[in-house]
Amino acid sequence: MMEHDTMDDHSAQALLTLVLPPPLVDPLVDWLLEQPEVTGFVSLSVNGHGGSEHAMNAAEKVAGYRKSQMIQTHLPRKQASSLLQNLKQQFAGSNIHYWITPLIAGGHLG
Repeated sequence: MMEHDTMDDHSAQALLTLVLPPPLVDPLVDWLLEQPEVTGFVSLSVNGHGGSEHAMNAAEKVAGYRKSQMIQTHLPRKQASSLLQNLKQQFAGSNIHYWITPLIAGGHLG
């Protein structure tokens, strides 16, 4: 049987997703590795479609997408909110897109 947390529960887990320009990957990864509440994360290359066409260069407009990096981590919801507030301070004006969603289940198969 799968354990299930509700969003009202203080131990509820959340998935924090960040989408950022490739030049910010190294600084953000370094910053995340220094955060005690972040026990691990994944990063992958993604293509962003739509959104801020005015921010795209000519080649991106022709291709119809912008190359980006996505980082995801799961942690308790309250810690995700706190981490996001710290990110907003440390990376102000960096054009990082984010979302936080409830995580029904997560862990390691062992």
